[in-house]
Amino acid sequence: MRVLGWGRDVQDGVMEPAQALLLDVGVVLFKSAWEIADDYERLRGLPSGTVVGRGPLEWTAPDETWERYRRGEITERDYWLTFADTAVANGAPLDGHPHLMRAMFQQPGVEPERPEAMALIAECKAAGKELGILSNELMDFQGREWVEGRPWFEDFPVLIDSSELGIRKPDPQPYLVAAIGLGLPPDAIVFIDDNPAYVEGGLAVGMRSILLDVLDPAAAFDAARVELGL
Repeated sequence: MRVLGWGRDVQDGVMEPAQALLLDVGVVLFKSAWEIADDYERLRGLPSGTVVGRGPLEWTAPDETWERYRRGEITERDYWLTFADTAVANGAPLDGHPHLMRAMFQQPGVEPERPEAMALIAECKAAGKELGILSNELMDFQGREWVEGRPWFEDFPVLIDSSELGIRKPDPQPYLVAAIGLGLPPDAIVFIDDNPAYVEGGLAVGMRSILLDVLDPAAAFDAARVELGL
């Protein structure tokens, strides 16, 4: 976990608390597909290991596709598409969904939201902090109808999805569009993402950027609390 930022308001040597929380979705607001894979297999009655690969998490075998992503041989999106295609080839059903990510996260009994994220959202609401989402492919992966039906949807008046905007993180424009929507300068916004390149993109526009480590997600939310003065 890292906290990065520049250009923050400082008065008498004391840093002003940030006024908004901006979240990525996959791995941040939602658990990772790695974390819900065992539950999904159990709920669908699938053999253990139907969904292959757990990224950096401990599992029965190394995730070779993840290692290819880490070496820069494939993109993050390519990783997840391969993850899904492999599971489907192994017999994971789509249940009428267009792809496996939607089938997994929308499987009845799976709880996709990360509890640490939901707790921080509640604290931000109580403190009057602004809330926003900045995702590259939330609507593409999950569909607007399902997203708008989630209990947290109304808490986020600003939701920027690059699959609809047409420009992806880490390009500066999605971050700046989110800042405009929040009505705040970038340095008043705490941004959490699990992808180092996207964290650096937030830093580049002046946001207080925090890298979430899937092996210790709570640390990122604790760091955000400090930045927000909670």
